[in-house]
Amino acid sequence: MTQEPQLQKILFASSVAEEKTLFLDLIRIKNLAYKVFFPKTIQEADQMVTENSVDIIITDTDFANGAFADWLSLWPRPFILLAYYGEEGRINDLIRDEACSFILRDSEQRHLGALPIMIRKVLNIRESLDRQNVHLQISERRYMELVSNIPDIVYTLDGDGRFIYVNDAVTQLGYTPSDLIGRHFSSILEEEDVPRVSRQMVLKRLGGQKTGVLGAPKLFDERRTGQRMTRNLVVRLKNKPPEPGKLATASVYSYGEISCVGLTLPEYEGSAIGTVGIIRDITQRQKEELKLKENLHIKEVLLKEIHHRIKNNLQVVSSLLNLQSSTLEDPEARSIFYDSQNQIQSMAMVHEQLYQSDDLQSIDINGFITSLVTYLFRSYEVDSSRVTSYIQCESINFGVDQAIPLSLIINELISNSIKHGLARTGGSIWIRLELQENDTIHLEVRDSGSGLPEGFQIESLQSMGMQLVKALCEQLNGKLSWENKSGSLFVVVFPYIPPVRENIF
Repeated sequence: MTQEPQLQKILFASSVAEEKTLFLDLIRIKNLAYKVFFPKTIQEADQMVTENSVDIIITDTDFANGAFADWLSLWPRPFILLAYYGEEGRINDLIRDEACSFILRDSEQRHLGALPIMIRKVLNIRESLDRQNVHLQISERRYMELVSNIPDIVYTLDGDGRFIYVNDAVTQLGYTPSDLIGRHFSSILEEEDVPRVSRQMVLKRLGGQKTGVLGAPKLFDERRTGQRMTRNLVVRLKNKPPEPGKLATASVYSYGEISCVGLTLPEYEGSAIGTVGIIRDITQRQKEELKLKENLHIKEVLLKEIHHRIKNNLQVVSSLLNLQSSTLEDPEARSIFYDSQNQIQSMAMVHEQLYQSDDLQSIDINGFITSLVTYLFRSYEVDSSRVTSYIQCESINFGVDQAIPLSLIINELISNSIKHGLARTGGSIWIRLELQENDTIHLEVRDSGSGLPEGFQIESLQSMGMQLVKALCEQLNGKLSWENKSGSLFVVVFPYIPPVRENIF
């Protein structure tokens, strides 16, 4: 019993319809052991090659507008290219594998008669190469299976930024790999994103400027390697438009995070450097980040409103004290009410600066002290031509836990200088605040008044204000000292606690 010859599976993808008929006639006349598949589109060709384990492919440079020939140059499949005279340059670009060849077309279709000989020759070469490179093929097959099945989109671009490979993960955007082969990468990007991530546009805009590693532009068609390669480039990817009569998906685009590097393509020797890259779908992450930003904005608005209302309420209390003090006839009692007003106002000013600050959790003490001195001068109706203030303060941010007691201390010391030292005689007030090397705050408030009485001790004073200063220093874990130095000098030293931006979620 004779065994039937094994059929050789051939994919015949020609743009010339007459060649299909003539090739079938040739097979019948010569009784050739061929099983032939005739695709109409590149998608059909891709499916037939995959599902039928095709042995060899016959095509030309015009089938599917040349995209199929470009696709073939990426895969280790033997093929024969049907070409015309004058297409030598295109032939040279496409045929780089020893197990591939070409036949120049004849106007009388006689070239088809040479196809069986060329098919046998190409398949014999492929068989010989396969035996020599069996281990390499196994590794290559494993690599391609891995790349084809990972969830991230893996792509390769030629030197012009056109797809020459993309794995099956691109189906998450609605495309098949064959949809994109030969198309430019920008065709899957939102139009607004292209100018900021396209090599051609970005480099033209930079005009040869030196950016350094940190400032290097991020590009989808990267040609650089090493530290300057593109990492974590976020773009919007267009989903494939629906076919006529089909409902569109809810999402118009997806978010992708691109990492890519320049790559010299052996099969494109002499051409520009290409690109190999990975696109990770971060659509869900972007949605969650957007939601977090919205929540943060809402909570920042609420926090601002809280500080604003605290300030308003403190000002209401201050106003009530002012109204009440106007009914008092005792000057000493009225002075106590007046001091309380200023203490409350200093706390209100802290909350005012908090809701005006960027982080809502700290204030710049330099600006605060300037505002506080201006307020106190106005409050005590100080003649600025007779009393001068000198502020020497570093720009230091304080959290609310230190800002409130510090504001009350400064308020009390400046008030004392105005009331007891300078209101009648005039002079100067110096306020100096600095952060020292050991993370210690050093505050000095000095005036040019008559100075402190001999034997001055806070403990023996009846003044509630100075008792408050002492208590607030202890709250700050600090020390309070004083001396006469051409007037009174008070020094407050306490450990600095940098404000920590807390997570408000």
